[in-house]
Amino acid sequence: MRILDVPYERAIGEADDMVDTLLEEGWLPGQIALLATGSRHQLQVELVDGAGHDGYWDGFFAGEEVFWAHVLGFKGLERTVVILAVNGFREIERARTLLYTGLSRARVLLVVVGPRAEIERIGGDGVRKRLERAQVV
Repeated sequence: MRILDVPYERAIGEADDMVDTLLEEGWLPGQIALLATGSRHQLQVELVDGAGHDGYWDGFFAGEEVFWAHVLGFKGLERTVVILAVNGFREIERARTLLYTGLSRARVLLVVVGPRAEIERIGGDGVRKRLERAQVV
């Protein structure tokens, strides 16, 4: 697990940079998913608008490209590597559920990008203890 401590408003941009870093490390595009907790990633919006919902999900199941999604739409799904961009929460009362969902989607590597103190506050002791073991990037 890795953690990159940035404000909510920088989470998406830094998560995008992390995609590039992971690709440079040798991870394949189809192994990576970037999940947002607040507003959807602009690439997700563009993919859905361009390909429709069926085409968007066909891309996920093909497993050939980086997949961009909102945490809510990724329940029950996994990828080898998940970058969780904690870019805020639309409904604060659902924040803990969204956080736990996002934190449990990676098979091998989880990279959390967002405000660490807020993530720990919302997630509680269990999340704080997990993040203590994370590599700080």
